[in-house]
Amino acid sequence: MDVDAELTQRFSCLGTTDRDVLVAEFQRLLGFQLDPAGCAFFLDMSNWNLQAAIGAYYDFESPNVNAPSMSFMEDVTIGEGESVPPDTPFTKTWRIQNTGAESWPPGVCLKYIGGDQFGHVNMVLVKALDPQEVFDVSV
Repeated sequence: MDVDAELTQRFSCLGTTDRDVLVAEFQRLLGFQLDPAGCAFFLDMSNWNLQAAIGAYYDFESPNVNAPSMSFMEDVTIGEGESVPPDTPFTKTWRIQNTGAESWPPGVCLKYIGGDQFGHVNMVLVKALDPQEVFDVSV
C-alpha cells in the first residue's frame, strides 16, 4: 500500500471513529433520550459540532422549555455606592424573586459572568423558588 492510500484510509477510519464518539457523547449528554440515528442527524446538520448539535436539538425538540425568571429586588447588605475597606471580610447579600409563573427546578444557580468578582466564588446554588417567592442570596 502506498503512503497516500494508507493515510487516506487512516484518516477515513479516524473520521468514522470520531463521529461514533460524537454520537455516543451526544447520546450521553441527552440522557439517552435519542437513538444513535437521531443523534447523527443533529450532528450532521451541525457539521459534526457537538455544542451546535445539542443547541439544535433543544431548539427543535424542546420549544416549550422556559428558563427560570428572576428579578433583583434590592441590596440587603452593602448597598449601591457603599464601600468596604480593603482586606475586610464581608458577606454581600442580594434579594431576588422568581417572577415567573412556574417553580424553579432543583439545581438552579446564579453564575458569575463579569464585573467585580467576590473572592473565588463562581457560582451560588439557589433553592427551587415557587412563583413570586423571594429569597436572599449571599456571597
